[in-house]
Amino acid sequence: MLSQLLPMLAITFSVFVLFFLFMGIGYMVKKQPLKGSCGGVAKLMGDERCSFCGDDPNKCDSLMAEQRETAAKAAQLGKSV
Repeated sequence: MLSQLLPMLAITFSVFVLFFLFMGIGYMVKKQPLKGSCGGVAKLMGDERCSFCGDDPNKCDSLMAEQRETAAKAAQLGKSV
């Protein structure tokens, strides 16, 4: 039984490691946080209002645009954000 369990655990662990590795590479390439649905899990649990975006799915995009503008202004001044 142990001889069957160890390869399965090794494969499962390897898949998880690859998953997180690719997520990290994707973050480094795009420089954007992972995006989810606005209140997707909360709505499944019965909450009607999203506490993060206030039921405005464009709010996260506008915040990211503001952060990019701030970073660009800081880069022009020669400072890192």
